[in-house]
Amino acid sequence: MGRGALWNRWDLHIHTPASYEWSGGKRLRDISSVEERTALLEQVVKGINASNCAVVAVMDYWTFDGVIALRDYLKQPGAIKCDATILPGIELRMVSPGDFRLNMHVILNEGLSDEKLQAFKSQLHLSITDKPLNDDYLIEWAREHLTDKRLAQLGTSKATVMSDKAVALIAASKTVEVSTDSVKAALKQFGSDEAILFVPFDTNDGVKKIKFREHHSFPNELLAMEAIFEVGNQGTRDAFAGIQTNENQEYFSEFQEAIKHPKLAVRGSDAHKITDYGSFPGGRATWIKASPNFSGLLQACKEPANRSFTGPTPPKLDFVARNPQLFIESIHVRKRAGAPEIGAWLDGTNLEFNQDLVALIGKKGSGKSALADVLGLLGDTLNSNYFSFLSEHRFRLKKDDKASSFEAMLKWNQDAKAAEWRLLSSSRSPSSVQRVKYLPQRYFEELCNDHVAGDDKLLQEELKQVIYSHIPHDERDGAYTLDDIIDRRSASIEREIATHRSRLTGVNSRILSLTAEVTPDAQQSLRQSVRLALVRLRALKANVPVVLAAPSENDEVTAGAAKRIEELNALIDDVNAQIESVRNQSESDKGTIRIIDDVKEHIARVEKYVKEERLELDPKLSTLQLEVDEIITFATDLSKVDGLRTAATQALEAARAKLDETREDSLTARLSNLRGMRAAEQTKMNEPMKLHQESIERLKDWEQEWKAAVGNPELPESFAGLWAQLRALGTQRQELNKLVEQRTLISIEILRCLKQRAELLRQMFSSVQKLIDEEPQIKDALGVNFSVKFSFDPFVVRLFDFVKQSVGSFAGIEESRAVAQTLIATYDLETEEGLRAFLDAAHLKLTTTNTGKPVALTSLVKSNRTPSELMDFLFGLSYADLSYGLNLDNVELERLSPGQRGALLLIFYLLVDRERIPIILDQPEENLDNETVYKLLVNVLTRAKQHRQVIMVTHNANLAVACDAEQVIVCTMRRDGTNQIEYTSGGIEELALNRAAVDILEGTKPAFENRRRKYR
Repeated sequence: MGRGALWNRWDLHIHTPASYEWSGGKRLRDISSVEERTALLEQVVKGINASNCAVVAVMDYWTFDGVIALRDYLKQPGAIKCDATILPGIELRMVSPGDFRLNMHVILNEGLSDEKLQAFKSQLHLSITDKPLNDDYLIEWAREHLTDKRLAQLGTSKATVMSDKAVALIAASKTVEVSTDSVKAALKQFGSDEAILFVPFDTNDGVKKIKFREHHSFPNELLAMEAIFEVGNQGTRDAFAGIQTNENQEYFSEFQEAIKHPKLAVRGSDAHKITDYGSFPGGRATWIKASPNFSGLLQACKEPANRSFTGPTPPKLDFVARNPQLFIESIHVRKRAGAPEIGAWLDGTNLEFNQDLVALIGKKGSGKSALADVLGLLGDTLNSNYFSFLSEHRFRLKKDDKASSFEAMLKWNQDAKAAEWRLLSSSRSPSSVQRVKYLPQRYFEELCNDHVAGDDKLLQEELKQVIYSHIPHDERDGAYTLDDIIDRRSASIEREIATHRSRLTGVNSRILSLTAEVTPDAQQSLRQSVRLALVRLRALKANVPVVLAAPSENDEVTAGAAKRIEELNALIDDVNAQIESVRNQSESDKGTIRIIDDVKEHIARVEKYVKEERLELDPKLSTLQLEVDEIITFATDLSKVDGLRTAATQALEAARAKLDETREDSLTARLSNLRGMRAAEQTKMNEPMKLHQESIERLKDWEQEWKAAVGNPELPESFAGLWAQLRALGTQRQELNKLVEQRTLISIEILRCLKQRAELLRQMFSSVQKLIDEEPQIKDALGVNFSVKFSFDPFVVRLFDFVKQSVGSFAGIEESRAVAQTLIATYDLETEEGLRAFLDAAHLKLTTTNTGKPVALTSLVKSNRTPSELMDFLFGLSYADLSYGLNLDNVELERLSPGQRGALLLIFYLLVDRERIPIILDQPEENLDNETVYKLLVNVLTRAKQHRQVIMVTHNANLAVACDAEQVIVCTMRRDGTNQIEYTSGGIEELALNRAAVDILEGTKPAFENRRRKYR
């Protein structure tokens, strides 16, 4: 079954020997022999096949004869099979508002018969005479309307034209024009499903030749039409597709207003001989991701940014080639021989998967979640407990255990080992590496609704993991979890808190933090990660770009440019090396500054400790008639430390200046200038030398990627980093057994430290907040922001771990709880004054009755507690909860509706999460309204599929259609007792699947278009 819309090369502008400007030998009109005609058409088909294009459009001037001849040839017995779809097209010359040629083309549906093609042609009318376009009227037009002067320019004469029909036909073909109105009428008559205008823009005789100021309405009308544009300039091509770049930003907004909505922009070879088929100008091929037919072309017109690309290879194909281990190729399910289960179920399932967005659609109970669960099982998801089909209550029900009768195999584009069959009753091995991120519907619902039960841990942990993945590697401080990063960065503060608590009570308190646990299964998982890293290295090694040989012969200009480029490349390499050296030194200077700041903070704490100790000793020494200075001498000299910091800071500032692109004397500015000079030299070279230079650049890019993939021990996700982790397992075991002990602090200093920690969290999340703010889908639609807040509410509960509720001011269960709540509510514990007042009031309540009588603490505390432990609790502020979280439009996470929480989760999974393993979503739109789907999730899913494989189970047309799914898998189940689940797969633009989608999903096909236009 089909994998849906795939990237392929499309050449939408070729000519055949039927064209009057054919330069590849004889034309069809000049051949009378059937054998010679057949041989020529055979060569045309071979040329099309050799072009490596999945689709070609024949654009012969004024005629469909070439397309019709190819159709006739391909029907003959023994004809060579054409590997490409041949779209019929016609190249015209339209009446222009100036004194120049204005070429226009039309591409038509390959399903149109020869008669319908000729009917389209007959609706086109010649200028001046307004007669239909055919050979006879062209000959008549040449004989009646071409002057002697014009005929002389064409290399012929009036007498020759009058006597020779072939000469007259060629003369007319070179000069005649068709009326704009007749082209419009023909397009309207045939409709958008059968014909579309193809407009040269900045290519041969294109719209750009029109003087826009003199003829404003005509070009604007053309740009606003539903058409495909042939564009040479990359910046203009991006502008047509609705992509703003540095190259087009100056005119982007005005351009978008002119074209009304994004349009498909391509570049054809304009080949007038067979050997030029698929030879795109500048080597920048047109790639289209669609079914290789006219319907696929129309789908690409709807989504040009997602469906088209010009250049050597689309980025997604490059990414897949470099990371084949991240993409599922196919799944296969079969019933075991002799299996007791009588139902067919998934037996015989063989599906290949698209590498972009796959939508599983079908009615309830049709097998969508069954396929998703099997994919999750074979991909070793961590969420297998949430399976719906493969659960112990359904397909794995113990009394009949249907799952044990079936086995399945998952194939990846490339893997560390051969694919294996696994029973559907099997479980995930603890040593397995999670290969897919699966979000079953039940798991997603729990994430969205766990706050109802008062437990947000599951959602919080998921968000932490996603946020962690988005923190740059060089800012992770070697940590492997978000909590670990926070712990490491706040470790010095925690030590200070622990020190103050120790001074407050003299009793050591230990805070345990377990950073990780190394087990045999974890070791096996790490080894599997190393194998996968090797897979990627082998894939990269197998895809080393080939450096094209430099042409042996070059003109003088090209030779000079090549020599200059070689010199410039050497200079660029030198500047790049200097930049890398500066950056490495900058990282070293940053580390030096961090160490110095940490040393100074530590010295400050020591100074503070000594000062407080001196104050405590002073009255005692006074009784001995001694001065503190006579006993204790303490001094610090930070001049050398400050000198080192100043030097490091100055070096860092100097490095920033060298890397500041706005400074003319910076290395980055010099690099930019050198690259500009190189680009200028490249424009002087002929095409073969350009391609040679581009191939050298691709090799350099590959070398950089190879270097990054190999990495070093400091990069945990690189091969060297993984290998270093594997070798360091023994050392990590010792680290994991360590406990971090921190000392207690006096209350006001603890509060100061907590505030310092809060500020550290705000600073740490500022970079993540910035990234979120730069995503308009998140910022504008939901207003996502991080918050850090204090809560002292745990005091109300934890106090009674120490205190009896039958003595003093805390007598009575309800009464004592009310007293504790009043204490917390009365004072602002985040201020020094409020904290002092609270501690005084709380201490008074603990030590007196409501009538003011004293209460002994020994009678107040529980039998398993001591008074000192109670004081540790009260003054140590261990009940002060410092939390961080997300708000949506200033609404705290725990107060969000299930729909809001669902939207937030999907945004983080699909946009912020940097994992690139396939993600499987089971009905992600369940709690979302249509407007949220369109304003938010459609764009988010469209972005996500650019860098990972997305498989989505859905009932909702808003997602399956508006997200422009590359592959749609329609699920059905037979109700004849066999329970056979069947899957039909293909691109959404394919007619049969489109009808299936309309039948199954919400709404109708017109509704799809209406929704798309409404929300865009």
